[in-house]
Amino acid sequence: MNQTPPQPRRSEPNTRPGGSTAWVRIVGAVLTLTFGIPFVILLWMVLSSRFGAADVDPHGYVLIFGTFAALVTGLAASVFVPLLFRRQHRSRAMLLSMGVYVVIAVLLLTALITA
Repeated sequence: MNQTPPQPRRSEPNTRPGGSTAWVRIVGAVLTLTFGIPFVILLWMVLSSRFGAADVDPHGYVLIFGTFAALVTGLAASVFVPLLFRRQHRSRAMLLSMGVYVVIAVLLLTALITA
């Protein structure tokens, strides 16, 4: 009958090897933004080149080189997105980010091939 009240858990940083700490998430955010912003800009340029007026990209260089640059930056961004999440959620975040990347990559390549 003599019970002690439960002690609140202190939030201590996870210091075990392979543990998720704040610096991993910060580095993940920086790298995601570093590759994510150029990816979105390149994606917009490629789609505006493909579906815009002919005078936007008369020779198709933006469409060709922009597609490949968007594929590279998109892959890098999708690899670093899971670092934004806690360790137990990273596998699901990786699966989701790679799935979205594959769909966007297929659409980009389809836009390039059908131009």
